[in-house]
Formats: sequence, C-alpha cells, structure tokens
Amino acid sequence: MKKKLVRGLMVLAIGCISAGAGQARDLLQNVQLDVLGLAGYSTLFGAQEWLSAGNLYHSRFASGTKFAIGAEVPYGKLVSIQTGFTMGPNDLIVVNTEQDSRNNINYPTRFYSGNASLLLHAPSTKFHVRPYAELGLEYDRYSPTDSAVAYAYNYGFASVATAYINHNDKFGFNAGGGLDRRISKRLTFRIDLRDHVCGAPGFGLPHIPTKYNAAIYPVQGRIENIEYTAGFLIHVGKL
Repeated sequence: MKKKLVRGLMVLAIGCISAGAGQARDLLQNVQLDVLGLAGYSTLFGAQEWLSAGNLYHSRFASGTKFAIGAEVPYGKLVSIQTGFTMGPNDLIVVNTEQDSRNNINYPTRFYSGNASLLLHAPSTKFHVRPYAELGLEYDRYSPTDSAVAYAYNYGFASVATAYINHNDKFGFNAGGGLDRRISKRLTFRIDLRDHVCGAPGFGLPHIPTKYNAAIYPVQGRIENIEYTAGFLIHVGKL
C-alpha cells in the first residue's frame, strides 16, 4: 500500500513539473524578451575640496571597469522597458595638498546600481543599425571594500583621525543612448553610453568635526558616473 502511494505521488509530482515546464515554454514562445550582457569602462566626475585640521584636502574618484546585465521587453517596434544591474570599481582617492600632492591615499570603492529605464528606438535604418535614447530611475550604492574600511579605521581618513566609513545608498537617474546592430535573428551587438547621476556619497562621515571624531568629508552636490559599454543582446521567445 505504501509503495503504491509513494509511486502515485511520484507520478503526480512528475506530471506537475512537466505541466509547469510546458506552460513556461508556451509563455516564452509568446513573449519577446531580450537578455543583455555588457562590459566596458566608466569615468566618475565628483571631485571635492575641504579644510580639515588646517590642511587642504582634495578627493576624486578613479575610473574603473563596468559590467552590466539585464533584460529588455519590447512594446511595439519603437519602445522597450529595460531593467538592469551594473557593478564595478570607482576608487575614492584622497590627497593632502598641504603635504605632498603626489601622496594619493586610495580607498577601494565599488559602485552598484539597479535601474529601470525606458528606451525609445529609431525606426529601422540601413545596415540593420538602430540608434536609441534612454531615461530611467535607479538605486545606487557606493561601497568601500573591507581594506578601505580597515585603512580608514587604523590609519585615519585623510590622515586626520581614525574613522569608520561605510556604504552610501542613493536614489538617482540615468540618461543616455546607444546603437544596436542586428547580427542575426537571435543576436544583436549593442554600444551603450549612459550617465548615472545621484547625490555625492559621504561614506557616513560628518560634515563638521565632532567631539567623537575629527575626520570629516563635507561633500555636496551631485556626481556623474559616465559609463560606456558594449556587448550583446540575446533575443529569446517570440520574434
């Protein structure tokens, strides 16, 4: 009796899995979806200058590699909705200009961004090339690595005082455009230029010295992380 019950449950489970897989396959066949993977570089504009303990400090962000993955759903021939995730390093570099402008202190920092964007495609052109413009909202994180946190705590932020730095989360937007070159029925080559804009991260440090901490980072304004990447879109589902 138990063997028959177990055998029956196994048959039922296999049947449910097969039915679910069939429904997923049918749904995918009726929906167009583009899966994308891009890689490239970014330049971050966010220089700051401030006075601390009688010294003038300058900070900037280093350029870095970028990797992006995402998915895109076309709505008609000219509009599509894209969701994506971008990551890569943009190290924070601090220098005491009063002492030695060549003595850069590097705090390894990673940039992460999750975004949702609207893409407007031009009509089809010659040579299967289509330009597009895009605009979207995003949630960004600037996160110091463990080595950056340890250096700031053990040796001081900007060589002024020990400080615990941490990540900053920011809402922002991205805007840009690019070119698509259709290679085959299922594959497109894409070149993308995008500007990620958000408020300047302060890494948890105060704007003015406190009785608990002399390390400050009085940042203000916004920063722009201009990202230029290239890669491929794989067209799955209905075409």
